[in-house]
Amino acid sequence: MKLHTLFSLCCLGLFGTVFPVAATSFFDSASVDLAATARYYVHEKDRNKTVNNQFSHGVKGEFKFNKSSRGVKFNTHLFANWDSADEPRRYYDFREANVYVSQDNLKFGLGVDTFFWGVSESINIANVLNQADIMESIDGKVKLGQTFVSLSNRVKNGYISVYYLPVFREQAYPERPVYGLPVSEYALFEKDKKNGGIAARGLFYIDEFEFALSFFKGTRRSPLLLQSVANLSVRSPYYLQTENFIFDGVYLLDDFTVKLELKTGKELEHGFTASNLGLEYPSYAFSEYIEEVIFIAEYVFDDRGEQGESHGQNDIFLGTKFDFGHSNQGSVRFLYSYDFDFKSEYAELSYEYRLSDYFRFKSKFTKVLSAPMEDKRLFALSDEEFFKLSIHYAF
Repeated sequence: MKLHTLFSLCCLGLFGTVFPVAATSFFDSASVDLAATARYYVHEKDRNKTVNNQFSHGVKGEFKFNKSSRGVKFNTHLFANWDSADEPRRYYDFREANVYVSQDNLKFGLGVDTFFWGVSESINIANVLNQADIMESIDGKVKLGQTFVSLSNRVKNGYISVYYLPVFREQAYPERPVYGLPVSEYALFEKDKKNGGIAARGLFYIDEFEFALSFFKGTRRSPLLLQSVANLSVRSPYYLQTENFIFDGVYLLDDFTVKLELKTGKELEHGFTASNLGLEYPSYAFSEYIEEVIFIAEYVFDDRGEQGESHGQNDIFLGTKFDFGHSNQGSVRFLYSYDFDFKSEYAELSYEYRLSDYFRFKSKFTKVLSAPMEDKRLFALSDEEFFKLSIHYAF
């Protein structure tokens, strides 16, 4: 093991051991998750022969603390990562650093937070406030912290909230996987606007039906990657201004669950519609070995085509997830997608196992099974299949 890797591990271990012990005397709760990580790409170089980071190792840590007193709650969630080969993956981020003040039915919030909107398993088209942390997860599920001011009002069957987002964060790109061509550090913005945006959301619960109505206006988090005129060997991120009206909801039936995310709005002076309609069906056919297996089917439509925020434009997603072992020690999640326009195929398999109360193992394999050149998003990720492994110590 190289000296700088050993030093990084020791520093994270020392901080993760000493600081929580000291913090618990002040905070109501404190938790630490330290991990040794490894990433292996099946192909030595990317399709364009521009990057040669086939194997890397590293360390990462997450530190969470909170404190409540007389209607005031402080939250902190710090994430830090160090990678041996991929320099952009040497970074840290405050996922949370905020304070919430509650008085009767009102709640005022200020600081940095990670918000989650949506109900789908594959692509959350409703989750628009935070920038995706694709250095940590290319599926966009992991988010960077977002600076905010909010005011929420509790109503009879839910909450109504408004948000002001003063700062916009650009998307950071790792060296691998390569998105067709290296991505320029210099981004372009529609009408030179770079604003976090404003938003509102009403979340309601009615019997077996949970749904939300939301609005967002500001700089779109996911950019278009345009070939640079000045340098044809790189792509330039181009951030659009967007206006979204969003619905997301879950309806629980006796035998299965119906999920829907629907978004309509305006970009580039044109209206658009995107949706994700899904079903979840629990099966107990394997109850002798696995308590419950959940089968997932979702269909994603986006009439923006290549200008959409993800590769889901006319795609079906099929998958399953289940826990197994004593006290659900392990979990497996599999997802497969098929594009009806381009016949592209994509798959990912995740596995997690809890070794003890303190240690757990996580792994994930991601692969583009097939993609023609016309499918620019997935074709750019062809030959970029990789394994990701980590061993976690949490307390």
